[in-house]
Amino acid sequence: MPHSLRLLTAFFPLIIFACGPSESEAGETVSVDPSEVGAGPETDTTEDNRLALDPGLYVTDGSNCSDPANAGYRVWTGRGLEGSATKGCTLEITSRDGETYTGRQSCVNTYDDSRTDTDVTIEVLEPGSFVLTEADETTHLTLCPEGEAPEWVQEKLWGESK
Repeated sequence: MPHSLRLLTAFFPLIIFACGPSESEAGETVSVDPSEVGAGPETDTTEDNRLALDPGLYVTDGSNCSDPANAGYRVWTGRGLEGSATKGCTLEITSRDGETYTGRQSCVNTYDDSRTDTDVTIEVLEPGSFVLTEADETTHLTLCPEGEAPEWVQEKLWGESK
């Protein structure tokens, strides 16, 4: 393997991390990048494959942001909606009607590392609020204020504790 190719291979994860979203981008429309999620060339990378949600912890009405129940939260990572039993989630949007997005989410299950695909519908009410429908259940979720989310949320968002 040529020396330059070995260097590129060694530093590729750092390059990807450096090119990722910064904190100053919070609140902007986030695009699903097929190169980061392992999607094929047929993945829609147009403006229709975006959600206008702020990354962070979203909880159901009446939930406590500092200690939400497992079934009462989702973390929007900018790539997908992760829950208590999932990680590495990616959302592929297949259709859009106004601010209602329909798609398929693929997640790794934390209990056995298998992958599960789920059909979802997300209606974005505002950058910090949405209605999620999955498995015939509909839930309204709201973004927790900065500083109220537990430390593990940062691990889901950035892969590290802050």
